[in-house]
Amino acid sequence: MVGVLAWVRRRATFLGVVVFPTLVAAGYYGLVASPQYMSEAEFVVRGQTSQTPGMLAGLLSPGSSSGSEDTYAVQDYVTSRDAAHLLLQTQDLARVYDTPKADAIARFPNFYSGTTFEHFFSYYRRHVKAELDTTTGLSTLQVRTFSATDSQRIAKALLTAAEQLVNEMNARQRENTIAASLRERDAAIARLRVVNSKIDAYRNQTAMIDPQRQSQPLLKDIAGLETMQMTTRIQLEQLRRSTPNSPLIDVLNRRLTALGEEIAQSSTKVTGADSSFVPKISGYDELTFQRQLLEREVSAADAALDAARIQADRQQLYLDEVTQPDLPDYAAYPRSLADVAIVFATMLAFYLMGALLISGAREHKSV
Repeated sequence: MVGVLAWVRRRATFLGVVVFPTLVAAGYYGLVASPQYMSEAEFVVRGQTSQTPGMLAGLLSPGSSSGSEDTYAVQDYVTSRDAAHLLLQTQDLARVYDTPKADAIARFPNFYSGTTFEHFFSYYRRHVKAELDTTTGLSTLQVRTFSATDSQRIAKALLTAAEQLVNEMNARQRENTIAASLRERDAAIARLRVVNSKIDAYRNQTAMIDPQRQSQPLLKDIAGLETMQMTTRIQLEQLRRSTPNSPLIDVLNRRLTALGEEIAQSSTKVTGADSSFVPKISGYDELTFQRQLLEREVSAADAALDAARIQADRQQLYLDEVTQPDLPDYAAYPRSLADVAIVFATMLAFYLMGALLISGAREHKSV
C-alpha cells in the first residue's frame, strides 16, 4: 500500500493532467452524453445560362457551375441569423435544443454559456452546417439535434426556406433585368407625349391641322393661274402678229395684268411673310420628324423590353434537392472513442510540453 502511494505521489502530475481528464471524458461520453442524430441532405442551385463560347474557355474554368455563386448565397443563408430566427419562430427550435433528452452540457441553454440570441446563434452554427463540394457543385446540409425526427424536420424546414430565398432571388433578378429597359421605354413614351403636345399646340397656334396638305389646293390654284397666264400670253402674241389692230389685244392685256396680280397675291400666301405657308410647313415638318424618331425609339425600347423579359425568364434559378433529408437510424454523436482519444492526446501533449519547459528551466538554473 505504501508503495502504491509513493508511486501515486511520483506520478501525481501525470495523473492529474492526463489520466484524470481522460477518465472524466470517458465517464461523460460513456455514461452522461446524450445521443445526437444528424439528418443530411444534398442540394444544388441551378440556372439556365448561355453555352460556353468554345472548348478552351471550358478547359480554363474546370468544375465551375453556373449557379455556384447562388449556391454559396443559399449555403450562407441556412447558417445565418435570419435562418435561426425563422426556425425559432416557425419550428420552435429553442425547445428542440432545450429538451429533457439532452444532458446539461450539450443542451442550450446550459450552465457555462449565456442565454442571449448571440449565444444561441453560436450554438446553432455548431449544429447546422452547409458545405459546398467544388468538384461536384453539390452542397451538403447537416442538421444535428437530440431527436432523429427533429433533425429531419429542421432540415426540411431549412430547405423550404432556402427554396423561398431562391424564389426571391429570381424575383429580384427579373426585376433588375427588365427595370432598365422599362425605364427607357417609359422615358421614350414621355418624350413622345411631349412632342405630340407641341404638335397640338402648334396646330392651335396656326389654326391648321396639316399645313403641308392644306397648302396643296392653293398651289394647284397658282399652277392653274400660271397656265391661264401662259395661254393668254400666247393668244396675245398671235393677235399682235395676225391682227395688230384687234380690239381683243387690250382685253388680253388686262387679263394678263389681272392674272399676274392674282398669282402674286396667291404666292405671298405660300412664301414670304411669317403668315405664309412656308414657315408653317417648316415648323410642322420639324415637329413631325421628331415624332417619327421618337416613335421608332419607342418601338425599339418595346422590343428591348420584350428581349429583356425573355432573357430574364431564361435566367431563372431553382433549387434542386439531390437527396431529401434522411431520418437517421442511429446517433452520429457523440463519437465516444474518438473524443476520449482526443482528450487524452491533448492533455498528454500539454503534459509533455510542461515537462520539457520545467526540465529546460532546471538545466538553465543549474548552469
